[in-house]
Amino acid sequence: MNVNLKLETANFCYVYNKYKVETIKKQKYILPDKNATKKVINITENIDTILVETLNLGKKVFYEENIEDFELLEFVSKYGLFGFMADLPINRYYILDDEVAIRDPFYINYKDGVDLLKTEEYLKFFLPNLTKKEIQNLIKKCKNELHSNTKKETYLTSVLNEYLIYSNNYAEPINMILSYARSLYKNLYATIEHKPVEIFLPFLSANNLTHNLEDLYYNNSFGFTINYLKQGIDTYYAIQVAQDVRLLKLCNFCHKAFIANNPKAEYDTPQCKNKANVYKSRKKNLTPNLINTENGITAKIPSQELSTKTKKSNKK
Repeated sequence: MNVNLKLETANFCYVYNKYKVETIKKQKYILPDKNATKKVINITENIDTILVETLNLGKKVFYEENIEDFELLEFVSKYGLFGFMADLPINRYYILDDEVAIRDPFYINYKDGVDLLKTEEYLKFFLPNLTKKEIQNLIKKCKNELHSNTKKETYLTSVLNEYLIYSNNYAEPINMILSYARSLYKNLYATIEHKPVEIFLPFLSANNLTHNLEDLYYNNSFGFTINYLKQGIDTYYAIQVAQDVRLLKLCNFCHKAFIANNPKAEYDTPQCKNKANVYKSRKKNLTPNLINTENGITAKIPSQELSTKTKKSNKK
């Protein structure tokens, strides 16, 4: 089935020019710097790069490689935070309700299944530096939007996001960012290797998407409006994985994710291809008592005959 599908970024999507890592109540967060300024970002314009960089962040978590804070800060300085606070609630306009129904509470309170949190408690998790009174005033401010002259849903979504996930008080736990990136990479790894994903991951799916059905009338296309970073990544990831000819791949040498120009590509860079060919060549030329180490150095292995003599000698 061929579908003319396009992704568009909402008008109110922002990135700050400077972020910081801060430990709040024993939890490491990333949040905008106190004096940071924000600018509008077009998420879908660079969605190829964003998806690959997120997957390769997940690759490092998956293979238990070291990740420095500056790497995370570099990522969010380019693309912003993920918008987890808007993504987890089942009740879309959670800010207007007394409680938030969370589709995967494990990432917040380590419980399985649908869970409910008081709205103030939920906001406090992502706005850890605000006082109780400030959070109450924020809720009141958001509710007042219902009484504005403009009540279109697209307007309400954008404004509420601007008050919440694009606020300079909004923060995301580092462990949540890494868990999400790892889940995304693990899913791609399992898909490519034709292995079943071990657990159901509701966190790993686009939530609260809005669409542009009116575009069918004007230009024969159908699209989704992306309101925050994670929503864009999840949607584009699903599109890539569902392709008949999948171009989203993992390098056969370094295991990094990449989007190939050629469907037959197996390596993300010519350097990886060359290194893989060198290792293959060395492997072919090895004698029975030689191996390649992880550093690519050839090392001798004691022959079976020598091993047998050594064992006999040790017994004596």
